[in-house]
Amino acid sequence: GSSVCVIPGGMDFPQVNGGYRKLVDVDGGTEAKQSPSGRSSSYGQPSKQSTGRIREVASVVQEVFPPFLLAGLGMVAAGLLLRKVHRWPVFQEADEMLILVPALLGLKGNLEMTLAARLSTHANLGHMDAGGQLFDIVVGNVAVVLCQAIVVGFLASLVAVALDTLTADGWHAMHLLLLSSSAVTAASTASVLLAAVMILIVLMARRFGINPDNVASPIAGMLGDFCTLGLLAMFADLYWSTQLECLWPQWMANAFFCVLAPCCARVAFRNKHTASVLREGWTPVILSMLLSSFGGLILKHAVRHFVELAPFAPVTNGAGGNLAAVQSSRLSTDLHSHGELGTGVIPGKPPRLTSKGHVPLHVEDDEPLTPTGTFSALFKSDNHHACTARILISLAVPGALCFVFLIVGVRSKGSECPDPLFTVLYICAVLVQVSLLFVAAHGIVNALWRRSINPDNAAIPYVTSLGDVVGTTCLTAAFFVLRSLGGNSMDGPA
Repeated sequence: GSSVCVIPGGMDFPQVNGGYRKLVDVDGGTEAKQSPSGRSSSYGQPSKQSTGRIREVASVVQEVFPPFLLAGLGMVAAGLLLRKVHRWPVFQEADEMLILVPALLGLKGNLEMTLAARLSTHANLGHMDAGGQLFDIVVGNVAVVLCQAIVVGFLASLVAVALDTLTADGWHAMHLLLLSSSAVTAASTASVLLAAVMILIVLMARRFGINPDNVASPIAGMLGDFCTLGLLAMFADLYWSTQLECLWPQWMANAFFCVLAPCCARVAFRNKHTASVLREGWTPVILSMLLSSFGGLILKHAVRHFVELAPFAPVTNGAGGNLAAVQSSRLSTDLHSHGELGTGVIPGKPPRLTSKGHVPLHVEDDEPLTPTGTFSALFKSDNHHACTARILISLAVPGALCFVFLIVGVRSKGSECPDPLFTVLYICAVLVQVSLLFVAAHGIVNALWRRSINPDNAAIPYVTSLGDVVGTTCLTAAFFVLRSLGGNSMDGPA
């Protein structure tokens, strides 16, 4: 008789009485087969492995690239919208709005993408196949994202005003009232709309046999950026236009959402599917907000020197964050399918056979998790998740080309093309950003899991907020280099 031991990374280890057993040479990373006498011989058929790898690459590209492009289109639209609205009187008078934009967009994107990751995990584990359980999952998750959206809207406005106060000559109480009411109204409205869309997307993906991990997060990022920015600009302009006449609409909005937030928290906390989110989800959301706010501070000063930078910022930050979010979601789903929180399973890591032939799910607690080791594993390893990461990183190049041509084409009404030097610098900036984010994603997901923290709730906020800071920094650096070399983002005049 025979049995199969399933281990992380999707590899099977047949254990046959009197037969052969597949081993992994941990030092060399090679495979061998071992007979009962202990002698090893060659194992596997490279042609079959190559065919399987090609199919895997095709599957990942087919499922990830279309929603990635759609997400990019949404972020291009958000960038063009930002270029337009940052000249509105409310953005000129209350310049804290430019600090608020990346923080709020990043926070809302984090909420929607963590929602997508949770729903994808539930769908892949079969939890959403039963009607009663599906209802509980939907109600709990809508309540928790609405509660989080209200809280992060208030926090983002406070941080934006605080950062502006530190770098300006003073602060304005009326600006704080304007930012808080606008941010909370926009964030809460967007959260309900986007949660409904995410639930529908995950259910449809499950129905048509598509992995929700590959499509839900990018689409969440696409809809989240444009929808939230549009609502923020609309409500801010509305509140600003009525501020000289009366302030009660802003006070009423803040009071209403202050009452609504604890009601949603109570519903979410009593739901077994979302109670852990309220316990674990606040630290990453708040820390990611602080990181995104620093990205907003960089953006505020960058657009003063480079007016052309504004439409590129959302798509640069969001596209890299979306790709890294896909990888984080895939890693988290793999971990959930192979072990319990804190067991130390590392996706795609070659297993170590014990003397009894078992495959332990634990790794040594003192095993180092260094950036250098993670970077080396990501770009040199042959395991499943490292290969997927390299595929996703490569998608950033055609995506960046599409976004550059689209932004420049729309901005110039089709009369100009991107400057070749700018295109090269932009692609380099995107590749640096995405590579760093993937290294961070692998380290963060594994570190959270080993500390018994659900990566579905915590990993994506950290990764995407890093995307805001790193993306804005790389983009600003690219524009500095472009200016020093005498180039322009378009062949013609800006």
